[in-house]
Amino acid sequence: MNEINNTDNIEIASIRLERAMTNLEAVVNHKSDQNKIITNLQSENEKNTLQTSKLKADYENVARRERKLDKSTAEVSKRIVDVMETIKSVLAK
Repeated sequence: MNEINNTDNIEIASIRLERAMTNLEAVVNHKSDQNKIITNLQSENEKNTLQTSKLKADYENVARRERKLDKSTAEVSKRIVDVMETIKSVLAK
């Protein structure tokens, strides 16, 4: 009788151990999947950060060119006005 109880206890313990191992494997797999997702997100974040830096630099270059063009346009407009006034003055004489 005692031997039967021991055998039953061993079988129960074996079943519990198998379930625990199955649960552990599922947890390990889930953790591994989470780590892969985190790694992918970190990689994507790094790419986005680089792309943002590049876009910022491009924007700054465009803004700088815009300011330069605005200055040039203002200078050209002033010169045109000066020329028109000179022509008026010449024609008035």
